[in-house]
Amino acid sequence: MKTMLPKTLFSLPGLAVVGALVLGLGLGRYLVPSPEIRLESEMVGRRTDGGTAHGVTPGAFRQSPKNAPSAREVTRRPEGTAEEQRAALATILNEGYPLQRTRDMLSFIDSLDNQGIAEVVKTFREAGWVDFNRGEYSLLISAWMTRDPYQALSDLDQNDPDGWTRKTAISAWASEDPEAAYTAVQGLEDEGLVNDWLVGLVEGTARNDPEGALAIMQEISSKETNLEALREIVPEVVIRGPQFAGEWMQLITDPRLKKEAATRIASTMGRRDPEAASLWAESLDSPELRRDASGVIAEVYAREDLDGAKTWVQSLPGDSIGPAASNVARLLTRKDPSEAASWLRQLGNDPSLDEARIRFLQEAGKQDPETALENVATLSRAQDQERYYRDLLSRWRKDDQQAAVTWATSHSEILPPKVLRSILPKQK
Repeated sequence: MKTMLPKTLFSLPGLAVVGALVLGLGLGRYLVPSPEIRLESEMVGRRTDGGTAHGVTPGAFRQSPKNAPSAREVTRRPEGTAEEQRAALATILNEGYPLQRTRDMLSFIDSLDNQGIAEVVKTFREAGWVDFNRGEYSLLISAWMTRDPYQALSDLDQNDPDGWTRKTAISAWASEDPEAAYTAVQGLEDEGLVNDWLVGLVEGTARNDPEGALAIMQEISSKETNLEALREIVPEVVIRGPQFAGEWMQLITDPRLKKEAATRIASTMGRRDPEAASLWAESLDSPELRRDASGVIAEVYAREDLDGAKTWVQSLPGDSIGPAASNVARLLTRKDPSEAASWLRQLGNDPSLDEARIRFLQEAGKQDPETALENVATLSRAQDQERYYRDLLSRWRKDDQQAAVTWATSHSEILPPKVLRSILPKQK
């Protein structure tokens, strides 16, 4: 990234993450875990009695080490030795109730000064607890970035190549001070195809300023990093509603990125509210984008409400109906090939519907080859008709030769001569 961010990047007011816990850390500073962090904290932290963490005996997670102070005792005794702190941390991580485990972890973090947090981060790594307790580790890393971001960033850059950790750390900082985080990651390299520093920067900025996050993302030259960063922005765009999503889309200048954003937003929004997503797709400013988005939404919509999806597809303009009709046709054919054939005929004979007709033939041919064959003639191109007559009859003949030959014989007047000869028995 070479250019500085526009001033408008930091002009929007912060928006609280819906449903997040607002947790006191340090002197009046607050950490707001994202829903993803809280989910990981609850899911990753659960263990069965047979669970084991690398570098830690199984018993360390099932019961407190002998004579070890509790987490609250450590809170009252920040001068505890490293061994005592490690034992108290093991006790916290063994807590089975996720909410209590989070409370204890935050209380433990509050008992630490900046150097103490650095030491506990090192302990997490050495004990092998990171993979088993990512939720708690994210709280620790986020607190460190809140209190002492430059030292934390330096340590992580030198000692922790894990992409998830780097993304979590810089995201926590960018959600509070995006401008400082932006400046700090200039020049930071990362191994692999994706630069997780930049992904985290975009993710954290997007929580309060999706437009600013987009400005950062559009400076990223790496395609892989760019697409990964887009994945982190989309939920923040969708949660602000269809109108915001439409305005945000207009800010994208790269056609490839715009196409990818349209399909990702369509998928996410479609799962939340298919009807709102369908209205949003209709507002897109190019037929290609409408086609791509409508196709994704139609599939999601059809899984939730097949009849509603059918009605919506019928209302689409001809320049964007193809992929949407195709995805609805696939699911409808699996339910009832005859109904699917009838519905496709109602849509008209526009060549743009060939994609949907072909999807129907592919699905219907597996369960009802006769219905499929009766609708091959709806394809607009003669070469496609010949291909699907041949393919469907050949497959049917393998399953039931007599039925396939009988159908071909009784419909010889509509079959291409080459197809008919290939199906009928050879004359001896």
